[in-house]
Amino acid sequence: MTGMRDRVRGWFAANAEHITVEFFPDPDGRPVVAGQGYLRLWLVEGFLAKRVSWGREHFPALHGGVTLSFLGSEATPFTRFTRPGASLTAPGAYLDYPMTALIPYAGGTVEVEAALYRASSGGPLETAVTIAGGLAPLIGPPLSTAATIAEKVSTGVDAVLAAHGDDPVLGVHWAMTSPGGGGNVLRPGHLAVVSGSPDALPGPLTIVDGRLHGPRGLLTGYDFLVLRVECREERDDWSFPELERLRREAVTAYLHGLPETHRDLRNRAVVAVFNSPDLTETDAHRVAKYVRQSIDRVTELGVTPAETDGLDPIPAHKLPDRHEVEGQTLTSLLQT
Repeated sequence: MTGMRDRVRGWFAANAEHITVEFFPDPDGRPVVAGQGYLRLWLVEGFLAKRVSWGREHFPALHGGVTLSFLGSEATPFTRFTRPGASLTAPGAYLDYPMTALIPYAGGTVEVEAALYRASSGGPLETAVTIAGGLAPLIGPPLSTAATIAEKVSTGVDAVLAAHGDDPVLGVHWAMTSPGGGGNVLRPGHLAVVSGSPDALPGPLTIVDGRLHGPRGLLTGYDFLVLRVECREERDDWSFPELERLRREAVTAYLHGLPETHRDLRNRAVVAVFNSPDLTETDAHRVAKYVRQSIDRVTELGVTPAETDGLDPIPAHKLPDRHEVEGQTLTSLLQT
């Protein structure tokens, strides 16, 4: 995976004097605390000033995503290689394309990268885009699987780029970290890269309603990309089909007079939550407590619980608050 990342970083370093990169933090956005938040990267806007000169035989291909500490690894990439749905020829074209799934932040440095390539119709890059696009639905939870797929896709794409000598048309590399460590703080906002030095631009840049503006309105005349770094304290998806399967099996076991099997299945579900790479440490404690309560409800009712007690999805309003799980341990949850 280092091939693609090094390729983007190399281009970015070589062209640093000829491009403008600026991060616009959300006015109300708060820094992300390690173990207590998530991030997701979006491509929200793009413009290629000379795209019309490419002709119909060429099209833009986008590589982008984030690299961060994951499952104890120092640097795990979550990236995609895709063909943007919009033509990138209209200023203000709203793409809003997710480059990554929602990823828990465990601490350390987050590297944001994006690069546009000029691909030829019928060429190797178009084939790579098609294959990568077919695998895109798999680059989501569970994130351990997504990371493996993303790495293999990126390795293959890098081999194609190396063989044909393709360099980015435009690229950016940006590092962010938790508060107190110096450098750029990980927080929600927009990251813009423009193919012109600050002195060459018509004036200061701003983000208005998620779009890149110059002094006189939407920026034109330059190639640019705008990425959005989304940060949130809680997930927006609490769906856990595997946990729901274990819950149903545990309920059935209890109703068939197998309390030990019920307990074993419940504990397996709780341990799975604690080890889930898709949750922050705080949310793992919250979900684990709810999972135990949900699976044990059959012992209180003596009948099959209502569907609203299920785990696919978990109703967000039913999850315990953060203060309710302070001091909670895995051992305490596994006790009979």
